[in-house]
Amino acid sequence: MTTYLISISRERLWLRSKKSEELYHKAEEAYFDLSAFFRERYELSQMIVNPHDAREITAINRHIVDLKILVGLYFPALGHHLSGVVAATATGFDQLRLAEASDESNRANAMQMLDYAVSGLKDSFDHFKEEILRAGQTDGVGKISDVLFNRSHRRMSERVLSGAA
Repeated sequence: MTTYLISISRERLWLRSKKSEELYHKAEEAYFDLSAFFRERYELSQMIVNPHDAREITAINRHIVDLKILVGLYFPALGHHLSGVVAATATGFDQLRLAEASDESNRANAMQMLDYAVSGLKDSFDHFKEEILRAGQTDGVGKISDVLFNRSHRRMSERVLSGAA
């Protein structure tokens, strides 16, 4: 029985490690593509906004879907961090549309707001990637003492929950 628990524990650690690496790489790839997209779309110093192709947005949407799948299947606790990334991405696109539609009198303000939105996008991805690394840490996890501690902790939680009901 102990050998079985150790084997299962190792497999879970290996899977968590691999999936957190995959999620981190997907997040990095999504951020890289988003950064390139926005870098090509506007030039703050010259107050220029360039048009974009719908295929570029489709590729970015695929990245977001991949992130949602990995978070939903393997790291549901990171869902609110991913929501922050999605919201920051949507804000960036909204500000880009506003900058594209702005006239000369509003261009400076619209471009500044777009630049802030892109900066917020970077911050949200950085925070998300930090949380991915934290969630994927395997140091000190999976030891038999952890299994025993978690079992007794789970029993205490069940007692508390059954007592509250």
